[in-house]
Amino acid sequence: TTVTVTLAGGRQVKGNLKRIDDFIVTLIEADGTPRSFRRNGDVPKVELKDPLEPHRDLLPKYTDKDIHNVTAYLESLK
Repeated sequence: TTVTVTLAGGRQVKGNLKRIDDFIVTLIEADGTPRSFRRNGDVPKVELKDPLEPHRDLLPKYTDKDIHNVTAYLESLK
C-alpha cells in the first residue's frame, strides 16, 4: 500500500505505508527514509492507494456456490 501525505503548505510526501492510526501515519520513502506525521483529524491530508482494494471489495459478494463453481472450472482445465 502506498500513501501520499499532503502537508499544510501543499508539499507532498509519498512512500510505502508502514503504519496508520487516528493519531499518526508512518511511511518509508523511496530512498528508505522513514517518516512519521502526527494526525489531527483530516490534517495532514492522507491518501492511501491499495492495488488489491478492488479485489478485497469483491470477496464479500461471492457466495459459496460461486467459489465452488470457480474451483470446479479450474479443476476441469487440467
